[in-house]
Amino acid sequence: MLTFEKVLEVFGDYLQQDPLYEVITTSHGYTLMAWEPRRNDWYKARYMETPEILMDSLLDTYANFMEDQITDNERDLTEQETDEIKRQCDLLRAKCMSK
Repeated sequence: MLTFEKVLEVFGDYLQQDPLYEVITTSHGYTLMAWEPRRNDWYKARYMETPEILMDSLLDTYANFMEDQITDNERDLTEQETDEIKRQCDLLRAKCMSK
């Protein structure tokens, strides 16, 4: 069974590395927040209603983070790089879904 705790455990290392995204607990539940460093302000906050929504959201942010790490925002990904990011995301999804 997928839980918020499992998702946060699987994505813990990534969240420590990415300065733009943070998952916080609010009185309503888990919220994914996005930081805009140029404005020095939060620009997006999205309530994560279910662990599945949190997992899918973090997979998206992780893929973007990996793309930025690989390309330094200077070029498009190669097909091989795209495949590797997908493979890494598939591994994280599998870890979330494992017992």
